Amino acid sequence: MDKRIALVCDNVGFERKEAIKKYLIEEKGFDVVYDPVKVEADGVNTFAKLADEMAEVIQRDKCRLGIYICGTGIGFTTQVNKHWGIRATAVTNPYSAKRARLSNNVQIIGLGARVNGLPYMEMVVDGFVDEGFDFENARPNSVKNLLEAKKDDDRSLVKPDYVAWNMGFEPDKAGE
Repeated sequence: MDKRIALVCDNVGFERKEAIKKYLIEEKGFDVVYDPVKVEADGVNTFAKLADEMAEVIQRDKCRLGIYICGTGIGFTTQVNKHWGIRATAVTNPYSAKRARLSNNVQIIGLGARVNGLPYMEMVVDGFVDEGFDFENARPNSVKNLLEAKKDDDRSLVKPDYVAWNMGFEPDKAGE
């Protein structure tokens, strides 16, 4: 499993982002490859800009997963879903985080620092990162829905020239 991840927050989610970053590195063995909010002030009124940047990081295949932490996780995920190939959702519980990956091959989850405490948020993160989408064992309907989602993205959004992978719409080919 690829252990690279992007981690972003606004000023409300800064302290929780720092705790989740430590958890991802020390407990889950992840390499946080994108973390632009170094101090709380860096996250003020930046969710749209950070959504654009995180989408590009994933589209360029610098990592394939991302987590955004703010008050609820809702605003960022609605913004980042405007990008070709990106599937993001706000989640509040471990089961929904797990199903986001296993049913929809979601790359980004939004977490709410005002919704869950740290220990429970760590359980939500576990649900998201512990088990990736598996095309061979996925429900046929999930695979079909991914292909429909790609068709919709192709109809409605512009695919940037720099997209470096299949965005999880289909299985990786040898060498990807």
